[in-house]
Amino acid sequence: MVSSTRVRAERRILADPASTALLLAGPSALELWPGLQLIAEVGGRVLVELDGAAATGPAAASAASVTAQPPHRTPTAFVTRFAWAGPDLPRTDGVLTLTYAPGEGRPSTRAELELDSTGLGAGGPDAAALAQMARAFLDNLGNAAESRRAA
Repeated sequence: MVSSTRVRAERRILADPASTALLLAGPSALELWPGLQLIAEVGGRVLVELDGAAATGPAAASAASVTAQPPHRTPTAFVTRFAWAGPDLPRTDGVLTLTYAPGEGRPSTRAELELDSTGLGAGGPDAAALAQMARAFLDNLGNAAESRRAA
């Protein structure tokens, strides 16, 4: 039986959710994932290569096919859904939710990333590595949104 693992990460971003969501609307959003390199885009899917050092330590790079929906607005948040799978990587489904966070006089975002992986650790990253990548992704997203806000 193949096991399933859920990883969650969250971060407060000092920028409003709408402008943060705009950063996720195109293929450049993939650049925010640590160690990821875009290889090709074909038929609504993106082929990427994940540097092994970013995922599991010194290992060979892994290829993955990624599908990502653009952010959609709900009454209370912006939600982005995505998935990836590859020969050396577990099937992973992700949801990124951006909601307004109570602020200190300026718009802020609560970013929550949830990843559900099947077969984690079977030759690919383990739960700790996936959690580290999730936190790094949110840090990259937060830094990009905050730098645009300051511009």
